[in-house]
Amino acid sequence: MIAKAFRIILPMPMLWLVFLTHCDKPAEADLVFIAAADWRYTATEEYHSPEYFLGALNAIAEVGKGSFMISPGDVEPLSASEELIAQVLGADYPWYPVIGNHELESPDYLDYLRSVNAGGTTLPNIVRAGPPGSLETTYSFDWGACHFVVLNQYFDGESDTGTDGDVVPELLDWLERDLSENTKGLIFVFGHEPLIAIPDMHNGRLRHQGDSLDKYMKNWHRFHQLLLKHDVTVYICGHTHNTSVAKINGLWQIDVGHARGTEDLFPALLYSRLVEAVETGQRLGKREDEIIAEFFRPRMYGVKKTLYYSELTNGISYKQLADQPGLEALMTFYSTIQQDPEVLDQYCQRYWDNWNLTRSTFVRMRIKREQVTAEIYRNNARGGPYTLTHTQIIN
Repeated sequence: MIAKAFRIILPMPMLWLVFLTHCDKPAEADLVFIAAADWRYTATEEYHSPEYFLGALNAIAEVGKGSFMISPGDVEPLSASEELIAQVLGADYPWYPVIGNHELESPDYLDYLRSVNAGGTTLPNIVRAGPPGSLETTYSFDWGACHFVVLNQYFDGESDTGTDGDVVPELLDWLERDLSENTKGLIFVFGHEPLIAIPDMHNGRLRHQGDSLDKYMKNWHRFHQLLLKHDVTVYICGHTHNTSVAKINGLWQIDVGHARGTEDLFPALLYSRLVEAVETGQRLGKREDEIIAEFFRPRMYGVKKTLYYSELTNGISYKQLADQPGLEALMTFYSTIQQDPEVLDQYCQRYWDNWNLTRSTFVRMRIKREQVTAEIYRNNARGGPYTLTHTQIIN
């Protein structure tokens, strides 16, 4: 109406000046960042194939990597993960790792994690280092109109490896100070463990119920109330390998699931990898049993798990299956399918009847003014391509 009125009485150049002065300015560019975790990167050769974490990175590059990635835990070994991220997403692409329970398993993982943010200052845009004892592994940073907080939930008030997943009073006090001094309008808080484990959004699988942050309900309640008090936009976590978006007593929680590509060597993938290894080894003059043993050693956990759920032998768990019987079972698996390829279908059917894999996932967060949107990309749980499966406006 303003432009129309001026059009009657003003020359055209002056009309455009008035119009541009009074209309809304173009919207600022979106802030986009990626949240992905629990890929448990390994050094085995096939992990460099698209069926695994590399496939998630390739998909992130295709849909748009945004300004940075935050990974809420279990991304060890960090050096190898950092190298692969740099290879696919660029050497200057910022990556903010969060400590998870599996980072506690090796001094090397912890040393590298501390070195990534040496002194609590070396990652981009850091505004507050963590409390004494968790100086490098707890921190906050600002990006545009947003404030980001990374929590070490294994900090016990003195050591950065002292608990089994908790938000202790010393960490809560640090968080209170950080959020009280924040001036940004949107706040994102990250930790490895969920407030409450929620079933996976596609297959309903539930893990870590009762032994996540809800194991310590007094601290849980104070943490939850603190996030609500400071109008935290969303709490983002991992740990369960299940992807979910839920509002928990007024607080949004996004569990980003896992970005491993496929969680396990399901029978068809196990067999194809084994055939590939045998053919390669035989070209080098190795015996078949020698090749299978070399294949088994670095993968024994995944192999025993796969064979157990494919056969359910002897009523024992895969964790109780000794190494030598595990190798013998793998040799039987290979020779049986070599003699009758149709048997592979029976292995696969028993596996899917008895085990539930969740889809590999990454979450692309889009912020435009005050609207926050979570775009959830998932594959088919068997290393296939990623597609946008769910969009959630966080309000």
